Amino acid sequence: MASESRWYRAFVVLGWKSNGRFLFEVKTMKTLITKRLILRALRATDLDAFNAYCQKPFIGPMAGWKPHESLEESLKILQMMMKENEVWGITLKPDDVIIGTIGLHVRTVENALAHVREIGYVLDDVHWGQGLMVEAVGRVLEHAFMDLELEAVTCGHAQSNPQSKRVIEKTGFTYTHHETRPHYDRTDIIIDMYQITRDQYLGGRP
Repeated sequence: MASESRWYRAFVVLGWKSNGRFLFEVKTMKTLITKRLILRALRATDLDAFNAYCQKPFIGPMAGWKPHESLEESLKILQMMMKENEVWGITLKPDDVIIGTIGLHVRTVENALAHVREIGYVLDDVHWGQGLMVEAVGRVLEHAFMDLELEAVTCGHAQSNPQSKRVIEKTGFTYTHHETRPHYDRTDIIIDMYQITRDQYLGGRP
């Protein structure tokens, strides 16, 4: 019962509503705009573009998930992501074709109750090396602290993923620890974890 109560409070913190019997999620995410990007809600029409980069053999494993093996698999995953709040498709102006995704995720009940989210992202390799993900992460952090009023945002990268490490370091995060997480191939990988707090963000990185 105590566990159920904690989950209930966590969902309420996340903005879910109750009709007296059931909790349901209210979609409240907003479109985020930067100099070069538009971060918007995912759509069913994004499927082909989503599948195009998710099936590449090296992109998923760097983020801890296996490459998609079919359009049907991409559809199931896209539909799950479309149901989440605070998960955006990344588009490059002026085109409305997604080149990646970025989201604020709740990993634990404790994090939800403490107003902490973990940011995760993926970008098609065609667009690597242009500073686009730094731009996207910066805008999502602004939204996280100024609009959602979160207390902290965490982020992690596999030690074998130097590209993600550079994004994290350029956007003001501070290293906190490393942890082991299960990989899609049933092995364990070491993840370096970072955090930026609301006070650090508002006051400038110390």
